[in-house]
Amino acid sequence: MRTVKGKIKIIGAIVAVSLLILAVLYQSTKPISAELLEVKPQTIARTFAEEGKVIPADKAPVYSLVSGEILKLEVEEGQRVKENDLLAVIDSTELELQLKQMQAELVSLKGEEADRYKEPLESSIKSQELLVEKANLDLEAIENDFKRIENLYNEGAVTAKEYEDAKNMLETTKLNLRQQEEALALLYESAEPSSGSRQFYAGRADALQTQMELIKYRIERSRITAPAEGVVANLAVAKGDVASPGMKLLDIFTGDDYLVEVFVLAESAASVTEGMKVKLTLDRKGEDITFDGVVEKIAPSAVEIISALGIEESRVKVTVKPEYPGTLRVFPGSTLDVEFTTDAREGVLAVPKTALFPYENGEALWKVIDGKAVIQPVETGFENDSHVVITKGLAPGDLIILNPQLEGLKEGKKIS
Repeated sequence: MRTVKGKIKIIGAIVAVSLLILAVLYQSTKPISAELLEVKPQTIARTFAEEGKVIPADKAPVYSLVSGEILKLEVEEGQRVKENDLLAVIDSTELELQLKQMQAELVSLKGEEADRYKEPLESSIKSQELLVEKANLDLEAIENDFKRIENLYNEGAVTAKEYEDAKNMLETTKLNLRQQEEALALLYESAEPSSGSRQFYAGRADALQTQMELIKYRIERSRITAPAEGVVANLAVAKGDVASPGMKLLDIFTGDDYLVEVFVLAESAASVTEGMKVKLTLDRKGEDITFDGVVEKIAPSAVEIISALGIEESRVKVTVKPEYPGTLRVFPGSTLDVEFTTDAREGVLAVPKTALFPYENGEALWKVIDGKAVIQPVETGFENDSHVVITKGLAPGDLIILNPQLEGLKEGKKIS
């Protein structure tokens, strides 16, 4: 019995070892499952993306040309207005008081002319010197206003009519100063009223009239009207705010065409050119809508912008003209992604970078030949963020293993 039991144990052990050997052999010869890629000629490119904002192609900015409290604001964001509609009223009380003062001075001048005397009184000279001084101050103020308006005109922020009005007012103010100076000189030179009194009084009256016209011009500019028909946007003020000359109050969108404005990092902007095609992606209710666009304009200089992370970055403004799909409706101020392609290679054999691994003194990947894994050394070339071009070691139609870290992967291993 013991002999039979011993034999049974030996046979059982042999069977167990045989099964273990068979299992090991099976595992070693069992194919492993791997994700494969058939290598084909394709196009790969270097790209970068930035966030862009939809802006109107045509807009008319509205600025204040005088200073004072905003007494009335007749419009709100998104309101449609017609040309010359009243937008806002700025307090002109101080200007109106100055106008009344000038009118009173003119009345006084006429009374003085009626009671003229041979030699000018010291008070007349003093009065005229004050008028000369005031004319100088007026000229300085108008010159400053004109410089601001000229800058706004060069930037397209004011109309040609407003620019010409400001230019004419500057010339009128210069003329006023000359008239006041001539009137003062005439006071000193006139010994007899009959020699120049009429010219003197006429000059002073003309000067006062000019000053009153200047004040009336400023009062008119305190009523701000729409320069064109359109929709009010970017309203930057409220009733009770204090406006100053050159302060932007709002924009009026005057058309239905929209562009995309994107600020590109200065180092990336060097590879952007006018006429370059870009890809635009708009997220609409969780669905990406992609369409093309063309770079229309590149700013000549960079500006400093604070990023969302609080980092100061040097960026260049790039304006893109989108090719909107016919049914797509966009709104000014909405954002989308703008993808720039800076370099592209066509008809190349490219693989994901993750498929490569270091091998000897270079790189390699796993290729499948006759159903078995083989290490294939390769040479690489052009690359982007995700793919690299294989310049040597692969041919069209080759199968490669995408995950070189696959468990159990070794040369000669069967691949399913």
